Amino acid sequence: MNRDHVKRIAMFVIGLFVMTFGIALSTKADIGTTPISSIPFVLSLTTGVELYLTTFALNIGLIVLQYLVLRKDFSYVSLLQLPVSIVFSFFTKITVDLVSGWSPQSYVECWIYAVLSVVILGAGVALVVNSRTTMVPGEGAVLALSIKTKVPFSRMKIIFDVTNISIAAVISLISFGGLQGVREGTIFAALTVGIVVRYTTRVIKRLFPDPENKIS
Repeated sequence: MNRDHVKRIAMFVIGLFVMTFGIALSTKADIGTTPISSIPFVLSLTTGVELYLTTFALNIGLIVLQYLVLRKDFSYVSLLQLPVSIVFSFFTKITVDLVSGWSPQSYVECWIYAVLSVVILGAGVALVVNSRTTMVPGEGAVLALSIKTKVPFSRMKIIFDVTNISIAAVISLISFGGLQGVREGTIFAALTVGIVVRYTTRVIKRLFPDPENKIS
């Protein structure tokens, strides 16, 4: 393994941890979590099962979805997403525990938490994507659906996020008779994480120039 591979793996692992910290922080904002974590968070509230376990279950489901969508075109290299899911869930447990005592005391503080979570999550996503190692299951599912339907990745990402939010909202309404975990902060995250990813990617490219890196 050469120095470049080590750098990319380190970037990927750091990115995963940063992503989970952003997600954990969004769960404390109390105005809705991020789109990708909305379903596992609402399921966690509904069942009492810890977030890292519902997150792992969702990620396994997304890997299965990729196989069902792609069938013979499914690359078994994509199964690397399984150990990634284990690490992601482990980091989720750590970061949720880290912020367990945090609690906003006003609506303004809720928004501060939400904005910080978006910035942190976006930075983590940018690190993971620009590492060019493997994908997290959410990204893999979007790519599989994009390939199958011929819908551009960016548009499919929006469809995927809206679907996540809608499913989480339905589960919440059935379980609690109202919206828990899916609120204005969720919509804000859906609209702004991509912007943070784009600008963070530019910074990464300046710090780690790579002529093969085509991501923007």
